[in-house]
Amino acid sequence: MPEFEYKTEVLTSMVGRDKLRLGDLDDALKKFGKDGWELCSLTMDADLKGSRDGHLLIFKRPK
Repeated sequence: MPEFEYKTEVLTSMVGRDKLRLGDLDDALKKFGKDGWELCSLTMDADLKGSRDGHLLIFKRPK
């Protein structure tokens, strides 16, 4: 069975955490995609319990 490693990224916006700019999303996908990360989940407007709230992206790649 294959093993994976995971990475999380939180995107926020200067105009408010509920507004995700497509350019910011494209930049994050390109940045992590170059290193072999695949987006497996996107949660809009995540409440991260006191951490930096925003849009939570979860990436995975084979170990």
